[in-house]
Amino acid sequence: MLKFVAGFVHVLLWLKVAVSPMLIGAFVGALTCVVWDEVSLPIIAICTGLGLIVGIVWAEKTRRTIGLSSFHGRLIGHPEIDGASGMSDRKNSE
Repeated sequence: MLKFVAGFVHVLLWLKVAVSPMLIGAFVGALTCVVWDEVSLPIIAICTGLGLIVGIVWAEKTRRTIGLSSFHGRLIGHPEIDGASGMSDRKNSE
């Protein structure tokens, strides 16, 4: 049962890495449509697809090199994101 849960968590971590560039691609496609003042679903689909391809490559590279758990651990444990000792502490010390 624990192997199933661990596998499910790893799949979710992989999806988290892979989907973020896809969402950025969809946003870029939507912005392109706003700039052109015309809704074009093929443009949005192409940008989203390119973002998904980039996300898949990035997720697989991350999984093979440092591992998804350590990648997310580094992100979560970063002091500037955590807010415990952010940039305001550094500015006060100067």
